[in-house]
Amino acid sequence: MKLLIVGAGISGLATAYTIAKHTSHIAMHCIEKSRGVGGRAATRRRDGAVFDHGAQFFRTNDPLQLDFFREQLDAHQLIDIAKPVWTFTHDNMIAVGDPAQNTAPKLVYRSGINHLGKLLMPDNLQTSFQTRVHSFVRDHNNIHCFDGDQQEIAVGDAILLTPPAPQTIDILRASQLDADVQQHLINALEPATYRPCVSLTFAFAQQFDFPFYALVNSDRQHDISWLAFEHDKDASRAPAQQSLITIQLAPNASRVYWDADIPTVTATFLPAIRSLLDCTLSSPLWVDRQGWRYALPDGKADTHQLQMYERSHGVYFAGDALSGLGRVHLALQSGFDVAQRIIANHTSLE
Repeated sequence: MKLLIVGAGISGLATAYTIAKHTSHIAMHCIEKSRGVGGRAATRRRDGAVFDHGAQFFRTNDPLQLDFFREQLDAHQLIDIAKPVWTFTHDNMIAVGDPAQNTAPKLVYRSGINHLGKLLMPDNLQTSFQTRVHSFVRDHNNIHCFDGDQQEIAVGDAILLTPPAPQTIDILRASQLDADVQQHLINALEPATYRPCVSLTFAFAQQFDFPFYALVNSDRQHDISWLAFEHDKDASRAPAQQSLITIQLAPNASRVYWDADIPTVTATFLPAIRSLLDCTLSSPLWVDRQGWRYALPDGKADTHQLQMYERSHGVYFAGDALSGLGRVHLALQSGFDVAQRIIANHTSLE
């Protein structure tokens, strides 16, 4: 049996990891539109700096997941961010964060959060990077994946769709399968709409030492929703005598500045950072910009309805659309769960 996995984000890789661990009877081919793994658990490197420009860390109180991160995966790079997350309001009033939230571990990897995706990726996983699935066709025996030029990418017995719900809906609409099933699955996914997010990282030739690692906007009235000091994760994140500040814009600000160039966002948000932190900032050495069109789900897909055709049609779903929240540990759990159903439906545990 061969499974086609669309998307090498955390949920798709968690599926592949679980299947590879529990059975040798399922071959897998992962098809990813970008150049690497991890999806929004993403890391960049620039001028000696390392920074996470999507998900900032992962947090869970689930003992089984904590054991997974600390004992089952290689944990030599695993970091629990020591400093807490505080809050701020629209008028830049900073306050100590929720003590309960701050007691939970804030986990990340020294070399970047995308290291999690690399750890989850089985050695025998066939991969096609920089390849975008446009559609698939289900015939009597197989599922055929095609790109936008209608060139066949891969053939399998079942398919797992993990992209954000709007992109998955586009794939379903372009695909050939039973019309009633097709519409049923689209209807189940449509409640999962998404908010955009523009992420900006600033490098400074100066050092900061605040009592918090990050600030989160508590009243949702500020153009900045998140500010974090990347160098507080680990000293290796920034060159000596430098600091990295990452901000994420609120949804409305992200829409307004979606197409803005780096000089424009720098001129707008450098003063905003100065005002929020109430400190002197030099001109940045450089500024990095990333736009996440489908950053955080606003709604939740109908999980029960999506599972109705798994056994009969071999079409599976995983990812944050199923939880309605953009959280790394929930994406991981989504992959674990669908992997168990795939194993149960198509083979037996060894």
